This record gives sequence, structure tokens and C-alpha cells, in this order.
Amino acid sequence: MLQNCDYLSFAYNVLQWIGVLPPSDSTKWTRRVFNFYRSIIFIILTLFTTLMTVQMFVTTELTILARTIDIWTMFFSGLYKWIYMTVFNWEFAHLKFALAQLQTQGSKAYGRSADVFTADYLKQTKKISYWYLFSGFVAGFFIIVSPLLTYSKGDRSNFQYYNDPKSYPLSCWMPFTLNENWMFLTIFVCHSIALFLIVLVYLGIDTYFFGAIYAVGGQIELLNTSLNNNENTLAQFENVSCTNQTSVFTEKQKMRCYSTLRECVKHHILILDYIKNIRKLFSTLILVDYLHGITSVTFALFQLTISASVIETISVICFICVSVWHQYLNNFFGEFIIQKQLSVCTALYNVPWWRCDKRVRQLLTLMILRSIKPTLITGYYMYKLSYESFISFVKALYTYYMVLRRVNTKT
Repeated sequence: MLQNCDYLSFAYNVLQWIGVLPPSDSTKWTRRVFNFYRSIIFIILTLFTTLMTVQMFVTTELTILARTIDIWTMFFSGLYKWIYMTVFNWEFAHLKFALAQLQTQGSKAYGRSADVFTADYLKQTKKISYWYLFSGFVAGFFIIVSPLLTYSKGDRSNFQYYNDPKSYPLSCWMPFTLNENWMFLTIFVCHSIALFLIVLVYLGIDTYFFGAIYAVGGQIELLNTSLNNNENTLAQFENVSCTNQTSVFTEKQKMRCYSTLRECVKHHILILDYIKNIRKLFSTLILVDYLHGITSVTFALFQLTISASVIETISVICFICVSVWHQYLNNFFGEFIIQKQLSVCTALYNVPWWRCDKRVRQLLTLMILRSIKPTLITGYYMYKLSYESFISFVKALYTYYMVLRRVNTKT
């Protein structure tokens, strides 16, 4: 068996880096250090979310408001997701370990080579996770360098430059005035650290979510392959002549086929329970993700129309691309698990059930009834993850953007 579900180890480690999941081999002192580390992360995210919230209420300039809302929604939703997963960290950690149980049950139906099958299916997941995180850090880098190149000091005094929200990566309210260069650099570095931290939090949680769905999709592939093997076994029955010796052989084959199908039924039940558990745990996070995406991208599109320079335009475009890509991946994996579940129906129907005895037909009927209506990954049943929902999301973006642009034109 794949040791401790190795294929989710990278995503699991990222959640440990951001303080969501505790270390595996924790002692009394390591727990204290980890809790202190977790407290620092919470303070940083809460502080910057609060400062940006204040900035939204005190600013009178529309460009600063749009820029603030872009990042504030990411911080607010990221902070909520971080707190939620930290509170229920054991339930989320169980998603990783439950895959071991799925793999064990799948091996009973598929055979000894099931581990090789699963390892081959999942071998690209870590590389894809690296690139996904890298794309987020690239977008964060452009956001950081944008104020340095877009809103340079120019003819302004040091006092004006240091206390202008546009001079920093994040548009935050400052409760004090700055008049020294070291103070400006300190605030700028703190903004950069907070931005990279929220990017790691957001994309790290996504990586774990996507990895869990892709991994259970591999278990469905394993189940379908087991069913196809049974189909080949049953197809041989018609070619067997009716001699006494072959009749005994056929009965043994039928018993073996029935036993394998029983293991497939158990495997299928565990798979559906795992998908339902994903839906239960990530339901509120999916809804928050959708609200974040629709709000931040709408204001980012508006900011794009009033951007002051090429560098600012590039940074906003990077932010929009990563946000839309994030929403697409959410819906891609939602559609992915829907189609995987429906594929079980096809594999079951292709099994020559008309050649089987009553017991086998009952097992096949039971699995078809469970597969004919797939379990959807939803945000509290208000937003389901699918291609159809992504198209609706894009249409809503355009509608809200045009409304915001028209309001700005009238004012």
C-alpha cells in the first residue's frame, strides 16, 4: 500500500507550513512552539484584514477603494478559511488518512498491482501543485513591485510619499504618520510578507482540496478497472461447453466473480462516503471562495480600466488571471468528480449482467442506483462546482463590472 497516502504529502505539508495542521510527531514543547507560530500567523492576517477594512471606510478616492477591495476580499476569505480549517483540523487531516482505507479496499477487488495503478495515476500531482503555487507567487510579486514602479516618489516630499496608501503593495489604513525612510521600508516589507503569506494560505488550501478530489477520482478509476476485469471474466462463460468438469470450473469462476463484485460494492460505498465528507468539510469554504471571486475580480476589472501605468495594469491582470484560474479549477474538479461518478454507471452497465445469476445482478443494481445521481460538491447547496456554474460566474462578472462602470460614469 502507498505509505500514508504519499500522494497528498506535499499538500499536507503546506497546510502544516501555514499553521492549519499540527506536526505529526509533536511533543509538549513542539506543540507550544507550533501554537506560538500559529498565533503569529493569525495576528498578521487579522491585523492586515482589519487595517484594510478601516481603509475602505475612510478613503474617498474610488481608485484606492477598488484597489483595497481587490485584496481585502482575499485576506478576509483567506482568514476565514484558515480559522475554519484550524478549528476542524482533525477532520481535514482525516481526508489524507482515509485514502489509505480506500486504497486497501480497492486492492481487494483489483489485486496486488493496485498500488502500482494508483501511483502511476497520481505521479504528476506534486508537479502540478508546485506550478499552481508558483503562479500565485508570481502574481504576488507583480503586486509588490507595482507601487515601486507606478507611484514613484517624483516631486513629492518624503512625508507625502511615505503616507500615501498607493506607495505600498497593500492599501491599508495607517494609525500613525511616517517621516523616516526606515519606517517606510519596514512597513513595505511587512506588507510584502503578509501578501505572500495570504497567497500561500489560499493556494495551499486549494492544493489540498484539489488533491483530495483528484485522489478519489483515481479510486474511481481503480473501481472501474476492477469492474472491467469482471466483465472479461463473465464474457468467458458463454464460450464454456457444458461438460461436468467445465461446469465445476464455471461455478468456481462465478463464485470468484461474485466475491470480487462484493469488494467492489464496499469500495464504491467508501468512495461515496469520502466524496460526501469532502462536500461537508469544504461547503462553507466554497461559498466564501465564490463570494470572494465575484467581488474581487469585479473591482479588479474596474481598476483595470482606470489603471495609471503599464506596470499597474500587468499586476492587476495577473491578479485577475489567478483569481479566474482559481475559480475555473474549483469548477473543473467539481465537474471532474461528477463525470467520474457517472463513469461508474457506464462500467456497471457494460458488465454482462444478463449472463449473471440473481446475486450478481442484485449487486450490480445496487451500485447503479448509487451512481445514477452523483454527489455534487456544493457551497451550502447554493453554488455547485461544475462547468455550468463557471459559465454563470463569468456572466455575473461581466454584469457586475458593467454596473460598476456605469455608476462611475454617472458620478
